[in-house]
Amino acid sequence: MVETEALLTVLAVLALGLVTPGPNNVTCVVHAGVHGRRANVRLIAGMAVGFVVVHLVCGLLVEQVDEDGAFWGFLHWFGLLFLALIAVRLFTLTPADVRAAMDGQGLDALVRLRDGGVPRLGFTTGVLMQFVNGKEWALVLTVMRLALEGFGGGLLGIAFIAAVTTSGGLIAMSLWTFGGGRLTGVLRRDTAGRRVFVGLGLLVVLLLLALGLRGP
Repeated sequence: MVETEALLTVLAVLALGLVTPGPNNVTCVVHAGVHGRRANVRLIAGMAVGFVVVHLVCGLLVEQVDEDGAFWGFLHWFGLLFLALIAVRLFTLTPADVRAAMDGQGLDALVRLRDGGVPRLGFTTGVLMQFVNGKEWALVLTVMRLALEGFGGGLLGIAFIAAVTTSGGLIAMSLWTFGGGRLTGVLRRDTAGRRVFVGLGLLVVLLLLALGLRGP
């Protein structure tokens, strides 16, 4: 049976991935805006494979760590610190910051392009994007450290977490592909955007409290 804290950890990650405009999400919006929604099929398939590989590597790394060793404790506190930093960023992030970042990256202009100015991306690019995303590695490693035992541990636990998060990732990428304009529009609005960020921040804080009280 999956433990509640472990499930909450994974669901929190899925919520962050679904709502926040990270590299994968923005890439899906821009690429679909330039080349059409169907052009994202191979790109998203590659992202899914990359997700699975990253989860497998991080899960096996955590499985090999001695639970009585210092590195296990380090991973625990690293995970809590990483989640705390995410919570702080969510509480301090404003729609104005999102607007500035998106406009500074030329997202609005890119979405309107139809002349091939943005290259067509495929399966290989989707896979490789996951390997160079340091934040994703840190987040997945944190999830595996904090949730793997609650999912039963071992390869089965790793596969279970990978299946849940990859499914959520596919949903997120699809939503950003088909409704990216509306999602970014919500985050750019002062009232609605702040509510989204504060709600996610509170979710992460609750997760932190539960994991902190449980200990390594």
